[in-house]
Amino acid sequence: MSGKTIDATPEKRIFLSIISEYDLKRSICELIDNAIDLWTRTKREDLVIQIKLDDRQQSISINDNAGGIEEEKLDHIISPGKTSNDIDDDVIGYFGVGSKRAVVALAQDIAIKSRFENDKTYVVKLDEDWITNDASWLLPYAESTTQLSPFSTLIELNKLRIHIDQDDIVELKTQLSEVYARFIRRGVTIEVNDEILVAIDFDDEWSYPPKLFPTEFVGEVNIEGRTVEVHILSGLIDHPGDPDDSYGVFVYCNKRLIARGLKDYSVGFTPGLVGNPHYNISLARTIVSIQGQSRDMPWDSSKSSINAKHEIWQSIRQSVIDATKRYVQVSRSLQGKWNKEVFSYPTGHIEYEKLDNITSIPKSYLPKPAPSRKKWHQKIISKNAATLKNKPWAAGILDSAIAADMIYRQPLAHKNRISLIVLDSTLEIAYKEYLVNEVKIGVRKFKDISDNRSLVQDEVLKHIPLTDDEVKKIDHYYKLRCDLIHQRATPNVGDDDIEDYRDIVENVLEVMFGVEL
Repeated sequence: MSGKTIDATPEKRIFLSIISEYDLKRSICELIDNAIDLWTRTKREDLVIQIKLDDRQQSISINDNAGGIEEEKLDHIISPGKTSNDIDDDVIGYFGVGSKRAVVALAQDIAIKSRFENDKTYVVKLDEDWITNDASWLLPYAESTTQLSPFSTLIELNKLRIHIDQDDIVELKTQLSEVYARFIRRGVTIEVNDEILVAIDFDDEWSYPPKLFPTEFVGEVNIEGRTVEVHILSGLIDHPGDPDDSYGVFVYCNKRLIARGLKDYSVGFTPGLVGNPHYNISLARTIVSIQGQSRDMPWDSSKSSINAKHEIWQSIRQSVIDATKRYVQVSRSLQGKWNKEVFSYPTGHIEYEKLDNITSIPKSYLPKPAPSRKKWHQKIISKNAATLKNKPWAAGILDSAIAADMIYRQPLAHKNRISLIVLDSTLEIAYKEYLVNEVKIGVRKFKDISDNRSLVQDEVLKHIPLTDDEVKKIDHYYKLRCDLIHQRATPNVGDDDIEDYRDIVENVLEVMFGVEL
C-alpha cells in the first residue's frame, strides 16, 4: 500500500447542513446542557442561567456562571467533536457537536464571551462569512473590552435564522421547566426574560388506589464492566393524560428529560404489546430514569429522543413494556369508574422493588387489573349456574334464548327474521325437554306426539299455567315462523314482535325450568 494521504478536513457546510434539524427549543437546550455539564464537573455554587429573548430585535442572549472557558480551550466553542467532557463522566453531552450546531442554527452573527474563574474575558466571534468560507478554519479571538463576572460565559446571537414571537417564548419556558425539572430542584436557576422557571415534574401526579399504588423497580445493567443504574416507575396518574399528552413513557438520562410521553413501538405501544394509544389507557404513565456514564445513555445526538437500538435500551425495553402494559390494563378495565376507583385516592406512597435483573419484571411484582365488567349473557349464565347444574338439559335452551337476544341486538338487515326463528325453535325444543325431563311422560307417549307441534304444546299446557292471550300469541308467532320458512312472500317482522315474543318465551322458560333471563 502506498504512503499517500487524504485531506479529511471537514467543510464548514457541516454547520449549515444541520440547521433544519434544530429549532429554538432544541438549540437552547443544547446550550443549557453545556452549562450544566461544566457546573457538574466544577462542583461550583448554585448555577444561574439567564436567557433573554427579544422578539422585537430578534436577538437572544444566554449567560451562565458555570465556570467559564479556559483560554487554551476556546477552540472547543466551535471545533466539531472537541469537548471538555469525558466519556467516563456522568454528564449530558460528550459528542462535542451540540452547542456548535445550536448557535449556528439559531443565528448568523454569533459572539461568545467567557471568563474562566478570575482570568481575563475573551471573545470569539463568527458570522455567515466565516461559516460559508472554506478557505480557513482559523478563527480569531481577542480580549474583550468589557469584563464579565468571574466564572461566566455570555453567548450573544443576532440576525436570527428563525423568527421568534411571544408564543415561542411561552413554549420555551414550558419546555425548559420540564426538561430541567430535576436540576431546578437541585438548585439550578433558569431565568427566561427575568422569570425564574419552576420545575414541571411528572413523578408527583399519581393516584393511589388500594392495591394499585405506583411501583418503582430499581436495578442495574452492566455494559463492558460499567454499571448503569435504572429506575422504572409506573402507575396511574391523577387525571386523564390524553388532552395534555401526559401519559405514556417518559425517559430521563442523567437527570435530563430526553423523551416526553412516548407512545410508539420503541416502548411497546402497538397491538400485541401495550396496545395502541387511546383515551381509555391515558391514566398509565411510566418514568424511566437512567444514570451512568454519558456514553452509556440511550439518547440520540441531539438528546431529543431515545436511541431505540442502543444496547441499554434494548436491555430494559421489555421491563418498560411489562410495567406500562399492566397499568394500561388497569386503566382500561376501570374506564367509566375513574372518578370513584382512581381519582378519589390522592394520597399514598410509592412501592419499591429492588430487582437483581432489571431486564425482566416478575409478574408477581405487577398489579393485577380489575376483573372486566361482565356482559349481559355472562351475567345470565352466572345467575343460572346452580339451576343448570341440577338441570343440565336446560343449558342448551338457555344458550338459544341468549343467542336470539344477541342476534336481535346486531346491526343486521334481517335480524328480526333470524331472531324469531331462533326464539320459536327454542320454545319448541324447550317443550320437549320439559316433557321428557321434568314431567317424565314416558318414551311411548312422547314418541306419539313429538312430531306434532300442537300436540306437544297441548301436553305442556296441562302442566304450566299460561293465559289464553299468551297461548294465542305463541300460536301467532309459530305461524309467522312457518310462513318465513315455507312461504314465497316474506312476512314483515317488527321490533315490537320480537320484544313481545321474547318476553313470552322467557316467561315460559322460567316456569318450566326455573331459569331467569
